Formats: sequence, structure tokens, C-alpha cells
Amino acid sequence: MYLLTGFLGLSAIAAPFIFGYSQDSTALWTSLIVGAIMIVASIFEGIAADKERWEYWVVGAAGVGAILAPFVLGFTGLTAALWTLVIIGVVTVLAAWTKLSPGQTQWS
Repeated sequence: MYLLTGFLGLSAIAAPFIFGYSQDSTALWTSLIVGAIMIVASIFEGIAADKERWEYWVVGAAGVGAILAPFVLGFTGLTAALWTLVIIGVVTVLAAWTKLSPGQTQWS
């Protein structure tokens, strides 16, 4: 899963520049921070020898933050930022849920 969450983190970082909302500092910094958190957690997950699950909780929380940020921070008018963060957030939460949910098939 660390490859998926790492890719989503890189996507969140690149999105403001690709989709043209880098001029809005709130949306820009939200994307950069969410992406950085996801990348750091993915790196820790990838190099960790233990099978702890804290990385999934961190990534899941970042996903929830990505979903809520446009509404809480007030940049819902930026359609590209809104949908980018919501989609990245939903995919991230679903990925973390598959690793944290008991009885689910575990995939890497």
C-alpha cells in the first residue's frame, strides 16, 4: 500500500501546479501538507520491518483531512482544488481502511 499512498501524496503535491490553483495559498498549502504527510508515512511504511499499523492511521487521518479541508478552510469555490482533494482523500481513506479493517484481505 505504501506505493499507492506515496503516489497519492505526490499527486496531492503536484495538483496545485497541474490544475492551476497554486495562486490560492490556502489550497496550495493544504495540498502540499497533505501530500507531504502521506509521503512521509508511506516511506516509514515501506522501510519498517515491523508490522505496526500507525502509518495507516496517519494516512487515513490525512485522507479525512483532505476531504474536509476545502469545506473547513473555505476554498470550495476552487473546483479543481475541491475535487482533487476530495478524490485523493476518498481513495486514501479507502486504502487505509482495507489495511485497518478486521477480516479484510490484506494487500501490499
